[in-house]
Amino acid sequence: MIYICGIFLVYQGDIIVKCIFCKSGNVVHNGKRKRNVGVKQSYLCMNCKKQFVEVDGFERMRHKPETIARAVHMHEDGMSLSKIQNHLWQHDAVKVTRGTISNWEKKYSIFLK
Repeated sequence: MIYICGIFLVYQGDIIVKCIFCKSGNVVHNGKRKRNVGVKQSYLCMNCKKQFVEVDGFERMRHKPETIARAVHMHEDGMSLSKIQNHLWQHDAVKVTRGTISNWEKKYSIFLK
């Protein structure tokens, strides 16, 4: 975190974190969000006073990104939705519907091409 001319700039690696609401760079760390899918850094915008978590492409997803990526990859490799559903249940103890896997495939398959 760097303080320049009354503005806090939060760096995450080499990237400056900006508010997802007002696009301001004036954000500070505001704890961590502990969820079933993992821990995410929480931020507070000093301009609009709104709280947000880091953007990683898997916002509002109930399952781990690794599970989603594996299911989409298996479907791209030619496995049926039923076989993917059974595989996730037997090997990872993750219970999802075929419709959920289909929605994941529609949303994330463009990133695998």
